[in-house]
Formats: sequence, structure tokens, C-alpha cells
Amino acid sequence: MRPGSTVLVVIITLSAIAGSAPAASFANDKSVSQLNQSAGESQLPDRVSVSGQSNFRQLSEEGSGPILSMLGISPIEVNRSALQTRYVELGYGLSYSTESIDVRVQSNRLMNDIEAAPSISERQQQLLAALSQTEQRAVSLRSRHRQRIKAYNDENITTKQFLASLGKIDAEARVLKNRTEQLEKMAESTEGFSISQSRFTSLKLELQALSGPVRERIKTVLTGGTQSDRFFVQTGPNSVVISVIADETYIREAYRGNLRTAGSATGISPAEATNVTDDVYPTITSLQQDNETTANSPLARISITHERGRLRALIDGESERVFSAVQYRPLSSTSTRRSTSAVKDSLRLTTHPTYPGGPVRLDLQGNSSGAPVNAQLTVGPPNGQSTVVGQTGEDGFLWTVAPDGVYQVTAIDGNSVVLVSVNPSFPPLIYGSITKGDERSGGNGNQTQNMAVES
Repeated sequence: MRPGSTVLVVIITLSAIAGSAPAASFANDKSVSQLNQSAGESQLPDRVSVSGQSNFRQLSEEGSGPILSMLGISPIEVNRSALQTRYVELGYGLSYSTESIDVRVQSNRLMNDIEAAPSISERQQQLLAALSQTEQRAVSLRSRHRQRIKAYNDENITTKQFLASLGKIDAEARVLKNRTEQLEKMAESTEGFSISQSRFTSLKLELQALSGPVRERIKTVLTGGTQSDRFFVQTGPNSVVISVIADETYIREAYRGNLRTAGSATGISPAEATNVTDDVYPTITSLQQDNETTANSPLARISITHERGRLRALIDGESERVFSAVQYRPLSSTSTRRSTSAVKDSLRLTTHPTYPGGPVRLDLQGNSSGAPVNAQLTVGPPNGQSTVVGQTGEDGFLWTVAPDGVYQVTAIDGNSVVLVSVNPSFPPLIYGSITKGDERSGGNGNQTQNMAVES
């Protein structure tokens, strides 16, 4: 099994209406048989007409378990969505190095000035000035983050540029967080001087909200740390979701700035933070094996290790809502939705989807033998251009990141070709739309969005 990559562009219109039926196969060949099998349900009639096709059999197959709740953007609020494969790029790599060096040089200069202070009083002044400067840099970085999301929503920058900018913001946030930790240690070691612990905690969490493993992965790819990766990105008002499959793990970051309260100065306790995560992540908290809470500041962080992965959630103290979250899901323990299979030319292709931007497992077998088949797989929009995402390998399956909206998977083995269309379910979001019309709240809404899969 190998993860793959993709390169295509399409405009998709989604109907966000509760209870929508799954999309039918988009195959034109009437000899294709698409199967959806459901545990405990009887087989549908052998002959039904779907999109003008005959000899089409459909069964339902239940998924492997409940999909864990997650922070995300309500479908009605999504402005843009794309899949993009990123490769090593010398220009971006040099840009990362230059900017990171500049911030590190400034940090070193601040630390040296503090250490060289001629008196305790001067040292205290230097510490306060350095901390205030770092807080201002964090405010500027958060503003830049918001501006880049808006620029992408307004289609003023490409997906390629947007992902690169997220990687740069991540790199700077990490350097500033490291600087904050150094300042905290120096303040603790300064005789007769103290700065509120909550001030340091709040600053570190502000910076952590602007960094994450997927953003770091973008930087790793662009600077040559790994050959390529396929990234999903989805944006809404001051909100972004990005995901990737790396090292047999699905990693998903979500940031919803519109769930924060501007200028919040209210502290949140560990107990209050725990109550928030218990309410919105009931399954995860019931499966938890270990947890760590950082609180007593305007922001709180809860990290949970559970039976099916890890969660890191940041909570706004004033709104008492999760506004940033990172989830790690090992592929071996990932639950999938209802599967769909298609049979043609002695091949059986089965998809095990989750949700847009989530992991999807693609299985390819010989229809008669049931043996795994090693073949090339492509993914693309119905009746549009498809792109290779990888080989199934000797074990006959491949995990990849799903696009947003209806898509088609094609397997090609010599002269044999089989395809299946997938209409993924909406993810189980912990919060719905903050505007009217979100189907999760019982309303109906139609959404037109740009969904691109690019090189």
C-alpha cells in the first residue's frame, strides 16, 4: 500500500440538504455493476435503472465504526476547497530558510541583550521589552494568517501560494514560541522579578494555534525533507482545514478564528476546559488513555491520547469553544463510512470513504479469485480529468485523501478498467454553521464552491 498524489481542477456544486441520497455511478458502460452492501439488509433487485443504466445492482455495506467528531467548517460556510500535491521547490525552500534565520537572529540578539544587562533593574526592563515585542509579533502573525485566508477565499492567491504561506507562518510561530519559552526561563531565574504565568501560557498557546504538524509537513516537503505529499485544504471565514496522510497516519488540522472572542481577557480553568472537550468530543473522551491540560489563562489546551489516535484542542476562555484542533488517526484504526464496490473486466474495486478531506481506503481484487490486484488508481471529478494517486501494491489497497464533493475512482490493470463513484458524507462536526441554513441544524442550504485538485 502506498499513499499517492493528484493533479486536476474542477468546479463542484454541493446540495447541502439533509437526507440527500448517494450519487449514482457515472460510468457510461452498461456492463459495469456497482455494489453497496449493508449488514443486515437484503439485496436490492438485480435490475434497476440508475442514470439511464440497466443491469445495475446496488447493495449497502455498513462502515467499520463511528467516525470521531472533529472541528471543521460547516459546508454552507466553505468558500474554497482543493487537493494539491506539493514537491520540493528551491525558491520556497530558500525563502523559508531566510525568514527563519532572520527571526532566530532577532531572538538571539534579544537573549544576548538580556544576559548582558549591567543590572537587575536593566535585566528586568529588557525582559519586559522582549516579551512585549514577542506578543506584538504574535498579534501581527495572527493578522497575517487571517489576511492570507481572506486572500485565498477571494481567489487572489493560488492553493500553492496559500499552502506555502501557512508553512511560513508555522515556521515563524515555532521560533517565537521557542523565544517565549526562553524568556520564561530567564524571568524565573531573575532575582526579585516575576511575570504572570498566564501571560506566558497565553502567548505560547496563541502561537501554537498558528502552527501544526500538517503545516510543518508542507515546509518539510518544500525544503526537500520528503519528496512529495498530497494535501487537502478547505477554507471559510477566518477558518482553514488542512490534512495529509504521512507515516501511515491521517493528520488533520482545523482552525476556526470566528469561534474566538476578540480581546478576551477571561481565564479558563482546567475543569472548565475539560468540560468543554467532554461535551464536544464525547467518544474521544470515553476512549482516552491519557490527557494533559494547560489552562488558567485566556486560552486553554487539552491533549488527549485515546484508543484510536490523538487530539490536541485549543479552547477560547471567553466563548468556551474549541477554535483550533489537531487530530492524529493511525490508518489501521480509522473507521470508514458505507462502502461502495464496482465490478467490471474481472476486477472488483471497493471504496471505503470517510468524509471530504478525510482518508479513503481503496481495495482492488480479482472478482472471481478475491486475490489482491496491484494496479494503478486514479481519482477525479465525474466526467472530468482524473489523475494517478498511486498503486495498490501487492496487498491490493491504497489509502489516500479524499476530495471535497462527489468524485470517481478508476482502477487500470492492463486492458481491464473498473470505476466507482463516491459521494462522501459530511463530517460529524462539533459545531455547525454560525449562520442560518446549515443542514446539520435541520435547515436546508445550497452551496456552490470551488473544489480544485491541482499540481
